[in-house]
Amino acid sequence: MIQHVGLIVHTDKPDALRFTREAIEWLEGHGLQVHLEPEIAHVLNMPQYACDEGTLCASDMLVAVGGDGTILRASHLAAPRQIPILGVHLGRFGFIAQIKPHELASAVARVQAGDYRVEQRLMVRAIVYREGEAICSALALNDVVVTKGAVARMITLQTFVNDTFLATYSADGVVVATPTGSTAYSLSAGGAIVDPACDVLLLTPICAHTLSARPLVLPASKQVRVVVSADDGDFHLQADGGETVRLRSGDAVRVSRAEECTHLIVFDPDEFYTKLRDRLLWGERVNV
Repeated sequence: MIQHVGLIVHTDKPDALRFTREAIEWLEGHGLQVHLEPEIAHVLNMPQYACDEGTLCASDMLVAVGGDGTILRASHLAAPRQIPILGVHLGRFGFIAQIKPHELASAVARVQAGDYRVEQRLMVRAIVYREGEAICSALALNDVVVTKGAVARMITLQTFVNDTFLATYSADGVVVATPTGSTAYSLSAGGAIVDPACDVLLLTPICAHTLSARPLVLPASKQVRVVVSADDGDFHLQADGGETVRLRSGDAVRVSRAEECTHLIVFDPDEFYTKLRDRLLWGERVNV
């Protein structure tokens, strides 16, 4: 039974802030305790709901209000604690979010009645090694990207699967994505679209300077290692589009299945295919 609900909100979306006010009123009116990040509580001028991260992550459920990016942020809080996330779609595409704002009341009622499923979504962890020493680690639900800087020239990426050399790409970068992230950056770079239920990793070069470079789908049990170099040394790593980690020539990035996984509340396990049709105009003829 759900008693405590934490709200993760996209602060730059006025619609998200308006909806959050309404959601708090409705949730409290139905006997649920609401917790907000201090920043959100301040923006909404609702200091009584502000809490620390420990209290927020002790919630029975997190409601992510915004777009898929908000769910990615929520996943980094929720995954280590196995807290289920309900995504409210206020973004542009919304491949991960499950409901629209007007569906919150019915969704919470279904959760309270046990009429839902929890999907465990594969996550990846990237570890950066410099001269053989691990210097940082990052968790991702969508993808890990190694890419050149804004004005850098093409970079060189020696790529290994486990410890077997695969290829050297001269490219703008490389994406290692999960099935959840297959509809994000990897798709834009020409990668395959993969059902989130699949247990695989996607390796997608970005603008590779060769006709032989193709996206690759790997078992999730495999590990991808990328050793990066460039003349000017301007390149970096990002996990889920978050904070940038500056890399040096010779750094190695190892990406593998994470111990953590994201728990998403879903009501229709096959909704992914409806979203493909609706969000990407799947199979539709586009008239210009």
